[in-house]
Amino acid sequence: MKIRVLLSFACILAGFAAQAGQKGRSPEPSAVSAAAIAIHSATNEREPLEVYQQRRKDLEGKLSDGLIILFGATDASGSEAYHVFRQESNFYYLTGYTDPGAVLLIAPPIQDRRSPSWEQSSSLPREILLLPQRNPDEERWTGPQLDPYNPSTAEQLGFSKVEGTEQLAGEIRRYAEGYATVYTLFADPHVGEEESPEKQNLEKLRTLLPFMSFRDARRAIGALRQVKSQTELDLIQRAIDCTISGLESSERGVRPDIFEYQISALLKYTFEREGCRGLAFDPIVGSGFNSTVLHYTKNFAQMHSGDLVVMDVGAEYGHYAADITRTIPVNGRFTARQREIYNIVLGAQKAALAAVKPGMRITGRGSDSLYQIALDYINSHGQDSHGEKLGKYFIHGLSHHVGLDVHDAGDPARVLEPGMVITIEPGIYLPEENLGVRIEDMVLVTNSGYELLTRRLPREASEIENWIKVAPSNRPPM
Repeated sequence: MKIRVLLSFACILAGFAAQAGQKGRSPEPSAVSAAAIAIHSATNEREPLEVYQQRRKDLEGKLSDGLIILFGATDASGSEAYHVFRQESNFYYLTGYTDPGAVLLIAPPIQDRRSPSWEQSSSLPREILLLPQRNPDEERWTGPQLDPYNPSTAEQLGFSKVEGTEQLAGEIRRYAEGYATVYTLFADPHVGEEESPEKQNLEKLRTLLPFMSFRDARRAIGALRQVKSQTELDLIQRAIDCTISGLESSERGVRPDIFEYQISALLKYTFEREGCRGLAFDPIVGSGFNSTVLHYTKNFAQMHSGDLVVMDVGAEYGHYAADITRTIPVNGRFTARQREIYNIVLGAQKAALAAVKPGMRITGRGSDSLYQIALDYINSHGQDSHGEKLGKYFIHGLSHHVGLDVHDAGDPARVLEPGMVITIEPGIYLPEENLGVRIEDMVLVTNSGYELLTRRLPREASEIENWIKVAPSNRPPM
């Protein structure tokens, strides 16, 4: 299925100016609304509306015993909005909506016809998207916004009903009759922010509906997100292709005496040049000792001949992430020891890849664990400088899901199923040798095995050396 093609932003602005009329004249409300709709489409490479509609139906089926209320992310207003806004991933997954301040309400049908609320509930729309009202003063800072009361807005977003968020309290009270449970997002346990937006939203709902029971919708949404649609796979592949182009560009820059941040800058430039609008995460470009630091993001050090550099990077395209790592020698040639460790890591990755299929797990210690397969390989090959096994230097997990987030939602212990996208990323980190190696590729789980989505990128040590065989003195200046 083809992804919706981006509209020309320049054409949108030109059309907006034409509708506004002569210089200095404010555009009519209808012109502003049309421009807002066009900008929303142009800056958001969405999947087809029916994909989001089906996801909402699937979630309704999973949480059919309660009212579902989900809040989109909010943003600083006007001149205080200094950063690019990014929608909360679960909210985006269900709506495709990219602007701040929206709320989604889904009301599964009440099953008990004897309920006094059944007749009223059955006459209401099953879902509503609530958007902030337009604020002309705010739009001078942020640009045209969608009007919740323009009939074309609901059609544009794929909802039967769109309202302003000033109606939220009344709609919640009206819809809550007949339900004993409300599903919403609790604070992410992995983030642990005491004053997280999710916590604040939950407290507001509890104040509004003091007699209701509240449950976390995160697990149900995460389970849906783990299996990707074809349109999601198309977007992920585009993010992967941008990331690979960035890594291919970086090899033209890696050489002794340049700084890690110069390679980081080259990666970021290539991502945007290739059409990706941002980073899935801050690039890791760690050379020498820094190659042994897992989440090193300072990227300030100077590279030296004889060192390895670990480049763990990912572009984001259409809200979907990539995550790829390559380890290369700064001077273009592995030492004997570097090649030994590199080949052990590569062997562990190949062993795990060969076992990827439905029914396996990315975590755990059993025979069905991809992590255990990689660990066993590392422990049975090579030694550290003290003659001990290398498994203790593999200090992170082997894999994670990738999608709207680089470490995507869902239960990591769930068995693999067709349509899941995961990484395979073994590593060995020897600080006393200033030697760290990580090789990370992205995989689609298929009905019978896997598809290597990053196959275009070299992995063998000899391929890496050929990839960067241009003599440092002949490489183009940074």
